[in-house]
Amino acid sequence: MIVPVHARLVFPCRATALRCLVICLVTCLAVVVSACSRTPEPAQFAGPTMGTTYHITVSGADSLQERRGVQSAIDRVLVETERHLSTYNDTSEIALLNRDESRSWQDVSPTLFVVLQEAHEVSELTGGSFDVTVAPLLGLWGHESGGAGAPGQTSFQASTSGQLEQARKSVGHAKLELRNVPRMAVRKSASGMRLTVDGIAPGYAVDRIADALRYLGHTDFIVEIGGEVRAAGQRPEGGPWRIAIEAPLATRREPLVGLRLRDAAVSTSGDYRDARIDTEGRRYSHTIDPRTGRTTASALTAVTVIDANAIRADAYATALMVMGTEAGLAWAQAQRVPALFVERTAQPGEWRLLESPTFAEWRE
Repeated sequence: MIVPVHARLVFPCRATALRCLVICLVTCLAVVVSACSRTPEPAQFAGPTMGTTYHITVSGADSLQERRGVQSAIDRVLVETERHLSTYNDTSEIALLNRDESRSWQDVSPTLFVVLQEAHEVSELTGGSFDVTVAPLLGLWGHESGGAGAPGQTSFQASTSGQLEQARKSVGHAKLELRNVPRMAVRKSASGMRLTVDGIAPGYAVDRIADALRYLGHTDFIVEIGGEVRAAGQRPEGGPWRIAIEAPLATRREPLVGLRLRDAAVSTSGDYRDARIDTEGRRYSHTIDPRTGRTTASALTAVTVIDANAIRADAYATALMVMGTEAGLAWAQAQRVPALFVERTAQPGEWRLLESPTFAEWRE
């Protein structure tokens, strides 16, 4: 959307059951352009998808034919993603896989295999902090994969230790086996295993749309789905795409840190907009540690990660929220991953910011 100079528009991001994605776009989806500028207006594309929304800005798609080509490419990726990865769709490939209890090898599509393979690699890299087999634990903490639920809901009973131990028998990335010979296939080695790719599918779709736009010859664009962002080239008036990371506020949206993004992706995971309150009035983070089965509890309230690909940024942000500030910062430093950790303080509205050395390179 083009807005007059000095105006600012913040697009809301819808939280998934697994995580809250909290990046707001300042001068990409809300491009600030001087009224007298002669720069051609970029093409804007938006709509619903995967239980959230998408917003895409493409420079150089000036003709009606070019814009139709871009929209067609976007639609193909989104239909593919919904068909194979959506936990909102009972007939999707992953939904059918979740209902299968045979514990035998099941052939899967390249789309699902690539996402599960990427998830497995991130699980290995992060010591199991990211895990797509976490779905059996979601319902125990008031979340159901594929449904965002209502923040602050009071409709669930806090899980007992016995319930958690039983659910954990079905959780663990090592219990999901993958092979690509003779065909792409997966096997769930534990009974009751269910998968959720809600924490990685938006990033996958963002990357696929970026690839499709490049195939069409476009070099300057920004793609956002549910808060996952990937930028290429430069904005219409020149220079890197400029975005803002939101402050971790539950009831309003304010920018916290500005970034200049070129040929990179950014993702934020936070715990402050999709908390759950049980029947006893106790509040629980929506971030679940797959290694313990319990929700996280610390001063850490949000993590932002920058990576070359949205799928990795998406998964890393979740993993670092699970790790916590100390372990997460050490991991990001060792892996040279640009990451920003935002902690609550005793003073409302004030935050403690810690960042890996490589994150500073992207700051405004």
